[in-house]
Amino acid sequence: MPSSKQLLGCVLLLASCSAALGALSLLDADFSFWTGDVAKNIALKTEGSLNPYRAANQLINNFVLSLFGLSDVSSWLLTKFGHENGYYAQCYLRDLVAGTCIYWITAGVWHFMIYNVMANKLFTSQGRALPTWDTFLDQMCLAQASLFMYAGLPVLSEYLIENNMTKVYFYIDEIGGWPYYFAYLGLYMLFVEVGIYWVHRTLHENKFLYKYIHGLHHKYNKALTLTPWASIAFNPIDGLLQASPYVIGLFVLPVHYFTHVGLLFFSGVWATNIHDAVWADFEPIMGAKYHTVHHTHYHYNFGQFFIFADWFFGTLRVPDKAKFA
Repeated sequence: MPSSKQLLGCVLLLASCSAALGALSLLDADFSFWTGDVAKNIALKTEGSLNPYRAANQLINNFVLSLFGLSDVSSWLLTKFGHENGYYAQCYLRDLVAGTCIYWITAGVWHFMIYNVMANKLFTSQGRALPTWDTFLDQMCLAQASLFMYAGLPVLSEYLIENNMTKVYFYIDEIGGWPYYFAYLGLYMLFVEVGIYWVHRTLHENKFLYKYIHGLHHKYNKALTLTPWASIAFNPIDGLLQASPYVIGLFVLPVHYFTHVGLLFFSGVWATNIHDAVWADFEPIMGAKYHTVHHTHYHYNFGQFFIFADWFFGTLRVPDKAKFA
């Protein structure tokens, strides 16, 4: 029976080999859309001769799918569905693989840290029981099943962006420099935060939506049933609805392409944090202590990253540490 160190060594070796294969796919890649003359690239983009979004995506597709040994599948998708539809099928497969990795790696590391490394400090010494494996497995299965639909949302945004239906931009110079980047980013984050607040609140206040869509996630209604694995354990329609402001905002405000994609995937990482039922003081951040109250009391703390929307609209409930968990 191999030791844990030997198993870890094998995993690291396989990961290194996969990374090397992925890197090889980029050796002959053309990066001129990114590293070339920016003014020239913007002019080409404006006249329709250059689509940097498509160029970047093709590079990322090649890298990710090569990394996971899916190059043959990638080629088959192009043969089966044609160049255009096959490309979007590749994007879907890439997003599914990336989303799955983010979920399992993030939740797995979080699980190891809070239930193993820090278990005594966070749970045992406070008289708290650890969640059961039945709970973990239920959440893992629901989350993984839903990922097959979640992976479609970035593909939709890719289509809208690449066909110039949004205000997304690729080059910082397109909007006048970094000060404008940060100003628009702040406005986009505000739009997304308020948008998610109202989508989430509506999913609670509309009886039909709660019963048939959002209520599934709220079967985890005690601190003991909240774990990092619950992060994206939703009815997939629920998850898509709550993520929709990230896409709707693209029609309203200029957003950098990679910022949009990064935030979309980071929201999954953030969901891991707020579902661990561990107390932490990071106001005005909407941490796990606030989200735990949301799961135990239902009608409070609907925000995603921050508490300001709940404060402004009157649904903020500050947790009581003495009664927490």
